Amino acid sequence: MNQSDYLIPFVGIIYALSATDLLVSAHRLLIERQSVKFHVVPIIWALISFLMIINGWWGFFEINENIKLQNAGQLFLLSLLPLFMFLIASLSLPHKAHDEMNMWGYFDQHKIPFYLCHATYLFVIPLVLGSFVEEVNYGQVFRNISVAIVFIVLIWLRHWLWHFIAGTTYLLSLLQAIFKQAIS
Repeated sequence: MNQSDYLIPFVGIIYALSATDLLVSAHRLLIERQSVKFHVVPIIWALISFLMIINGWWGFFEINENIKLQNAGQLFLLSLLPLFMFLIASLSLPHKAHDEMNMWGYFDQHKIPFYLCHATYLFVIPLVLGSFVEEVNYGQVFRNISVAIVFIVLIWLRHWLWHFIAGTTYLLSLLQAIFKQAIS
């Protein structure tokens, strides 16, 4: 049994649960659309979450090629990446649509754990991946820390426009990154 026989399915299950949670929540909102007051900000962040799931899953193919796990502790460290992705996806959209559901209200109420999960995810990426490689990409670490700081600042900003600008900017940079990636 080689590493990809257990790493890829294990990680794939967590990413599949993330996508399932996000898509089921979107489905429930569409079914109950008469009682839902939609807002662009949570929709942008849900789209970002879906793209992050794809990006994370795709990235694990490269991780599998470049990192050789030595023990279960290292598997635990790597599993932190899809675990935080699951938390981000599960906080992106409400799980239940109730009477007079206001999506901006939901997002505003859940923005603290949502942005903290995003910021933690960005801090965890270089810590986890850096523990397996000899050479760290400090430019990427700096970018991750910068974006994480923006996410933490967004916790205190109440106007939806700030969240829209940050989300749109992050969405565009994520799209650019995703379309440049290739497995060698």
